[in-house]
Parts: sequence; C-alpha cells; structure tokens
Amino acid sequence: MKKAILIIHGFIGTISDNEYLQNYLTYDSNFDVFSKTLPGHFKNNEDYQKVEYLEWIKFVDLEITELINHGYKSIYVIGHSMGGILAGYAASKYKEVKKVVFLNAAYTYLNLKQTKVDILENRDYKDYIEVFSRVLHTSFPFFLELVKLVKEYYSCLKDIKADALILQSDMDQVIPIETPMEIYNTIKSPEKYVTYLEGERHMIFDGSLENRSRKHEIAEYIRIFLNGGNKWRNIWKEKI
Repeated sequence: MKKAILIIHGFIGTISDNEYLQNYLTYDSNFDVFSKTLPGHFKNNEDYQKVEYLEWIKFVDLEITELINHGYKSIYVIGHSMGGILAGYAASKYKEVKKVVFLNAAYTYLNLKQTKVDILENRDYKDYIEVFSRVLHTSFPFFLELVKLVKEYYSCLKDIKADALILQSDMDQVIPIETPMEIYNTIKSPEKYVTYLEGERHMIFDGSLENRSRKHEIAEYIRIFLNGGNKWRNIWKEKI
C-alpha cells in the first residue's frame, strides 16, 4: 500500500502555493499526494473568508479520516505557514500520521526584524508585494481567525511524536527565524530535524518558472526525508 501525503496551504493561500512540491512528489511511486483548498479560501465562493478557525480543524479531521478509511496506514502531512499549524494538529491527534513537515510554519508571525532589513536598509520591496496584496484582500475578522487558531492549537506541539522535519527560510518576511527552534524544543518526536533554507522567502513552491533548480533541490530534500532510512540521515544538513 502506498503512503499518503497531505499538503496543506497557508492563510489566504491556495493549493497553487505548493504546486511545484505537489507535482514533484507525485512522481515518487511510493506516494499518493493530496491537496485541497481550505474552507473560506475559494475566492469565487460567496462564503469566501466567512469561516471560523474550527472549520479548518474540521477540514483536517475529514481529510485524515478519509485517508484512513481508504486504507492508508501511513500518512505524511506537509503544512506551509498556517498549514503548518494544521499539520501539527493532525500529527498530534492521529497515530496514522507518521511524519510531518513544517514549512515556514506560522506558530509565530510578523517578522519585524527581517522587514526592517528589507525595507529600511535594502529597499527591497519585491517579495512583500504578493503578501501585502493578499492581506489587503482579506478582512480583519478573518485574520482574527488565524490568531485564534494559533492561540488554541499551539499547545498541540507538545503532543507530537511523529518524525518531524522543520524547514525555515532564513529570509522569511513573515515568520521569525526563532520559530523553528521553538517547534523543535517543544515536540516530542524521537526523530526531529531543523533545516534553514538559505536565501529563501516565505513562498517557496508556487507554480512559477522562477528558480526551478532551487525548488527541485528543496523538494528532493523533502522527498528523501519522507522516504527515510540511511540516505536521509546521511544528507540532513542544518542549512541548504
């Protein structure tokens, strides 16, 4: 039986945010890869943004339960940004979740240090345009649902025993650089790894043609972790 991978996108995101990673993992015959849009994120739907954070939790419960009911005994969950919190919840609750990948997980957010360097010192606005444009198209009540989610489910970290890979972009304009070590020091996983992605921003795996070789490198790194074994232990690095 193949192993299932569930990829969960972030706040105000879409499944296209991790399109490259999803397509890349699909080529591995060991995995069946799944990704769906979170409630409240269908932009053409009349209920766009009109959800409470518990609907995101119910979504995860439904997706994991369906995978279990279809016979998957090993499920790997990858969560980007807010999706990292949902991935952590799944790993804390379901014994079938054997591995979890935190990708710029939003257990803390608003990286003012990096913003100061980018905006005030380097005058670099490029990577903020998409983030700010998404924020401008949301509402304050919707953002508060993210705040509630983090507050309510941060504590799930201490219940995680699945193998964990914590990936953090070292130039992430959203997530503080200290976040991965907070995760690492809280989870109870017997095998847990932190890797910093050098020169990367918050968005890594969108479907654009930009930086394809770099996307390939990071996606392959994740694929090897999910497959496990000595090959993974031999290639793990603190920075890539």
